Amino acid sequence: MRFKLISLAWFVVTILVLVLLLLLDISRQREQLQLESRVIYEFAYERTLINEVILHNFVELVETDSTNTQAITHFSSELRKHYPHIHRLQIYQRVEPDQLQQHQRIMRQRGFSEYEVYKTDNETAVNGGANSPHYPVTFVEPMNEYGQQLIGFDGYSIAANQQALIRASYYLSVFATEPYPLESGEMGFRLMHAVDPAFTKSAEAELIIGLVLSTDELLPPLPHIDKGVSVRLFDSGVELVKRQHLTTEGGWILPVLKERRAINRFGQSSELVVEKQLFWRDMHWPFGLVVMMFSIFSYLASMRGLKQRLQAEVEVLSFNQQLRDERDQLEQRVLDRTKELVARNTELRQQAKENRNLTQKVLDIQEAERRNIARELHDEMGQALTAIRTDARLLKQVMDADHSSTVYSAACSIDTTALRIYGVTYGLMRALRPSALDDLGLVDAIKQCIDSMNLESQGMELHLQFSGALNEVPEAIGMQCYRIIQEGLTNSVKHSQASNLWLTVRLVCDVAALEPESALSNVTDDIALNVPSVLADVQASKLLIQIEDDGVGFDSELRNGGFGLIGMRERALANEGCFVVTSEPGKGTRIQASLPVPVLEPAIG
Repeated sequence: MRFKLISLAWFVVTILVLVLLLLLDISRQREQLQLESRVIYEFAYERTLINEVILHNFVELVETDSTNTQAITHFSSELRKHYPHIHRLQIYQRVEPDQLQQHQRIMRQRGFSEYEVYKTDNETAVNGGANSPHYPVTFVEPMNEYGQQLIGFDGYSIAANQQALIRASYYLSVFATEPYPLESGEMGFRLMHAVDPAFTKSAEAELIIGLVLSTDELLPPLPHIDKGVSVRLFDSGVELVKRQHLTTEGGWILPVLKERRAINRFGQSSELVVEKQLFWRDMHWPFGLVVMMFSIFSYLASMRGLKQRLQAEVEVLSFNQQLRDERDQLEQRVLDRTKELVARNTELRQQAKENRNLTQKVLDIQEAERRNIARELHDEMGQALTAIRTDARLLKQVMDADHSSTVYSAACSIDTTALRIYGVTYGLMRALRPSALDDLGLVDAIKQCIDSMNLESQGMELHLQFSGALNEVPEAIGMQCYRIIQEGLTNSVKHSQASNLWLTVRLVCDVAALEPESALSNVTDDIALNVPSVLADVQASKLLIQIEDDGVGFDSELRNGGFGLIGMRERALANEGCFVVTSEPGKGTRIQASLPVPVLEPAIG
């Protein structure tokens, strides 16, 4: 069965290749025919252009002096010698019906004693009506026997001439008549051109110049046309001229190629049809024979190779079965190992989650302890210091009369020391638990933290930006945000040696990624501290924090950060957020953090 399919496929492919070669040959012949038809078209177009130039020259001569019959006759005779395809040159004169008698009298005075305007009597004659103008022939070259008969003939009585005469008179341009049989039996046509009325001193064109031409001259002679090529010229579906080599042998089953080109000149539209019968002698059949022999040789070699492959397939099948068994065993081992890795990864994720929960618990306990210590300092230490200062002031009042006494000096020293201790205690309370965070909200707490660092006195300019309802975030999230900002600003003040510091805090909804707003556009290397891509997960709301400076920076590939950065990272990760540090030596440092915030419930009332 396989041998039959291969044989059928070989036969089909061979036939397709031979047909393709034949089509390529036909395409080559078509290109040659297109070139041949273009040459023939350009020949015909050049002939029409020559005829137009001849007619223009004749019109210019008549416009120079329409009464100089001798010069017009000599010029016409020379034209016919140089251009034998011109059968006749004629001049028509427009005559109105009421001027017909006067026109006939003038022509008789010029030497045409029997001159009289007459119309044709054949089937192509038309009746123009009593008011139709006459266009009698007043000049003919050659003036042979037939030319003498044409003198006085009304050209307007021929239906084929009427439109050309009217258009030539109105537009003062070249127009052609419809083809008609000449006296010699071949097909011809007339070219009409009116003389400009300015030269005849009349209101409209009176003289019409006509050339009688043979359509046979529009095509090149038969020796200039390739064998097997047929050239025909049509006008309105009527064949005018035909050139054809009568040879048909050797064209079995080969098609006839055809090219059509339109010739639009002088208000007439003709069609040039060039046909070519393909012959086997013109095709590359030896190359096809070589291809056929090569195909047969390839078929025999393929069949021999196929037999050898069939013998080898039996051996390959057994070997493949062995490979499949080994593959199944390997897949089973990989599957078992994958299950172990999945279980291990699940355990590691669970441990990481527990570690984050533990870190969050430690931070919560730490904040609770700080709050308790701050409260104790405020309640106990504050009251004690207030009592000490009160006693000292009472002693000062008692000893007010003797400022030089030791008691008065000791009371002043006690008051000053108590005030200093109160200031230190107040600073410790703010460091342990910022009261502004509970009393005024996150924004004012951050501003108070900034004020306590005295950035201006250290030559640093702060660019601060807040966005969103930051004061409405939960207390725990607000505290973590405050601590991250506090540690980040402290690091910048201590280590950055920066002149500018940018702090941006935004509360956004449906954020898919952090879009840093940075003044340092050349900072490009993002170094993540054991976290995934920066802010890659989507939460209902996010609190975005960005701290940036233009200081000395550091090489984040060689340095993973100190305890400050580690603490900031742990605070962000413990709240299921993200933390990223970007820095390069001499290009400043950027810290980015994201904390998920639960959806805020709208206030009622």
